[in-house]
Amino acid sequence: MASILNGTRRTIAVDFDGVIAEYDGWKGSGVLGAPRLDVVAALRALRGEGWKIVIFTTRGEAEISAYLSEHQIPHDEINRNSDYKTQGLKPVADVYWDDRALRYSGDAQKDLELIRGFRTWSGRE
Repeated sequence: MASILNGTRRTIAVDFDGVIAEYDGWKGSGVLGAPRLDVVAALRALRGEGWKIVIFTTRGEAEISAYLSEHQIPHDEINRNSDYKTQGLKPVADVYWDDRALRYSGDAQKDLELIRGFRTWSGRE
């Protein structure tokens, strides 16, 4: 399955803590959770389909580069998408995969209830 949209390769930006790596709160620089094997398998499937994979994180590139290599986690870039020149820090992507994300519904008043009650998937009872 080709991942081409409007003539360009599709891009997914994937959050590191809480999606790629287990995360239950900040433990300090260099303390990285175990890789989530279901996520690694999904990223490998997307890579096989031709997707560009951008890792985005509040951590620095130097901190997670070795981790990604050690665990053979496919990725093209960290905290940037060099296919696009932008003024901001957020990498451009077609899809953002994040454990703290909430999709805008088109109705902000309706979204307020979701925002106020939001819990990460690991924080749900």
